[in-house]
Amino acid sequence: MNVQASAAIAMPKNSLASNKSINAIHRVMPAFLNFNSIATRPAAAAVAAAAARNTTIICAAAASLSFENTPAIPITDILPVTSGVYAVYDPQGNLQFVGVSRKVAVSVATHIDALPELVGSVKVLEMPDAGKDELTEAWKEWIQEAVNSIGAIPPGNAPGEKKWQQRRARAAKPEIRLTSGKGIEDLTCTVEFLIEQVVKSNKVVIFLKGTRTEPACGFSHKALTILSEVAGQEFEVVNVLDEIYNPGVRDAIKNYTQWPTIPQVFVRGEFIGGSDILEQMHTNGELKQMLHG
Repeated sequence: MNVQASAAIAMPKNSLASNKSINAIHRVMPAFLNFNSIATRPAAAAVAAAAARNTTIICAAAASLSFENTPAIPITDILPVTSGVYAVYDPQGNLQFVGVSRKVAVSVATHIDALPELVGSVKVLEMPDAGKDELTEAWKEWIQEAVNSIGAIPPGNAPGEKKWQQRRARAAKPEIRLTSGKGIEDLTCTVEFLIEQVVKSNKVVIFLKGTRTEPACGFSHKALTILSEVAGQEFEVVNVLDEIYNPGVRDAIKNYTQWPTIPQVFVRGEFIGGSDILEQMHTNGELKQMLHG
């Protein structure tokens, strides 16, 4: 596709939007260029959801059709699972958002799930072979045409607007369970042996009071916050208060490390320390280097 880049996004003379708003478009553009930010979902599901709501899907081939000239086709066709730009209208026909995606069907499906009251119809310009730069320029052109058409930035593209680009919340990683839950009497090895297997088979492990999403003490909360900031969810959690699946771990971990307090953090099988030491290492940059080095 040969898309001519707009030198700037200009407002029509009779527009109600200010130059300040136009300049703001350029500031918010990167938020819509993260092509992997939408959670995946089969394209067929998007069609089913849209069909259930009588949503109209408007598609265009990637040859030369513009925002204004994109024709409507029946929703019986599956949404394109290809790269492209798209425009979302509410049931009253008001333009709400202009987006760009590596998987248009997935993005539209997410909007239908998250904002059903704002998704009435969708225009799609398929660009299956386009690179990032070409997609960006096409998106700019559609934004420009949208501004010319409605005299303002689409509400979903306005500076500070977040709901059109929100990802589905990622499910929290489950905690590690050292046993099957049948009780400590059923174990054929020591709890210390189970602890050793966990810390040696996982890169980063924290033994704490509570769970990943609900720590049960301030020190555990502080350690979790630091690890989440540095490692995301790429660490394992063992809840020492879970006497069903981790019986005796609260005392056994102290014996294993000869350290009197909890939480306790291990990296590559090595005991690092508790929340205070973790905080010091985070402050001086040592923790990040250790985890990513």
